[in-house]
Amino acid sequence: MKSLLLTLLVLSPLLNAQDAPASSTTTAKPSFWHRLGDAARDTGHRIGQEIQNPGSGRGDAFRPLSPGASELVGMFTPETSGTDGAGKILWPRVALTAEVWGEHQECWTFRAKIWTSETANHTERFEICKSSPVKVTNDIGQTGYAEPNRMMFATINGAMAVYTRPTTGSQGTEGPNPPDNLFVRRVPESLQQAQVPFLARLLMVTGFESHISGANHSARMWLAGYDPAGNRG
Repeated sequence: MKSLLLTLLVLSPLLNAQDAPASSTTTAKPSFWHRLGDAARDTGHRIGQEIQNPGSGRGDAFRPLSPGASELVGMFTPETSGTDGAGKILWPRVALTAEVWGEHQECWTFRAKIWTSETANHTERFEICKSSPVKVTNDIGQTGYAEPNRMMFATINGAMAVYTRPTTGSQGTEGPNPPDNLFVRRVPESLQQAQVPFLARLLMVTGFESHISGANHSARMWLAGYDPAGNRG
């Protein structure tokens, strides 16, 4: 009898605790899946803002201005860099002209004349911003943002048309043939340096960095020059 009473005394507080209603001030914690969904939604919102504001320093540096998807994105694939560098791939070629520019401007507007043969070409326009990263996709399909490295900066000033003939010599034109030096034009040194962050990002957008690094020396993209009316200082 005593043991039964002891058992009831022990169980009584537990039973009362189970029967008591939950406090009205207690807030249920969100589950792992709710937290994950909130994080994904927030990330998607931030990425959307970044892409819509390429000059903000946070989002995609490259913004096509021509209607439709940009033909320039990924135009030069790494798989063809060796063949291209040996001069075995001739087309397409891209001649770049800075339409709106300036040494102190955050974003420049370029016109790209894309040659698909010696006589056929079409034009695409885009804006690119010097402080923003470039949207990239790696080999397993993951998408993110990346910055050009210092090696790209050095490559721009030394990129030459090694295997391509004929060329236009030191004069940059809109094609169809490239100049001897792909990106160095006869402009003030300060402007020559100011163009590098823009062109480095464009190398990443198009994939052309893999075609002028090492011994590849492709000449299928170059800077034709600057529109004098586009100088914004």
